[in-house]
Amino acid sequence: MEPKSMLGGGSLSRVVGEVSNVFGQVYRSILASPGGVFMFLIALPNRSGTLARLTSRLAELNLNLVLTYLYTVSEDLAMALLVYEAKDGLFEKAVDELRKGGATVREAYEIKVTRVLS
Repeated sequence: MEPKSMLGGGSLSRVVGEVSNVFGQVYRSILASPGGVFMFLIALPNRSGTLARLTSRLAELNLNLVLTYLYTVSEDLAMALLVYEAKDGLFEKAVDELRKGGATVREAYEIKVTRVLS
């Protein structure tokens, strides 16, 4: 019998595979965005439309969402990983907009690719 994960009762190998897939997508997003990316790990209320409202706030800053991964923690709480193409001078504004929209910003990163070896 395979061990059960704490994320919805699925198999541990499925969860590891899903996490591996997300990291691969994040890595490709970073390399595909020559100006870098903004990466946010947020906690948000697990209610219909909450993520849409938050991403709309950042769209108003003219930020382009390139990757999102949302998962339910409990009936009331969800977590989301959001990756946006970076734009100069907008990192702090983006964090402020997420907070104003009701998200708890757990982690926030501005990642710039400075050198790629081929």
